[in-house]
Amino acid sequence: MRLLGVHQGLVHAPLPQVRDLVLSTAFSASATPLRVRKDAAQGWIEARGQWWWCGRVEVHEHAAGARVVYRIYNVATGLAGRLVPVTVARGHRGPDPLRALLAELGERLGCRTELL
Repeated sequence: MRLLGVHQGLVHAPLPQVRDLVLSTAFSASATPLRVRKDAAQGWIEARGQWWWCGRVEVHEHAAGARVVYRIYNVATGLAGRLVPVTVARGHRGPDPLRALLAELGERLGCRTELL
């Protein structure tokens, strides 16, 4: 897996609440079929879809509540893997998925969120 991008945000709510909500809702609204794995003890959820994409959301402790980290990976191999960053991945590396998740978390938890 090669890292294509990383984005972070803060959720001003207790870590356990944020972690539980992220683990139960992240990637649930996707229209693309995904293979999802999660590790509740470590506080992450990961989804793979299409032929090249992997997204992982991690939740960590922060003085303000919880820090949410969204990483985008290229899992393609060979020549296709080398072409992904300049072709299909160009529109997928931005912070929009994290921005949407932060908005949902803020609404459901009734708290402030911010993109870092």
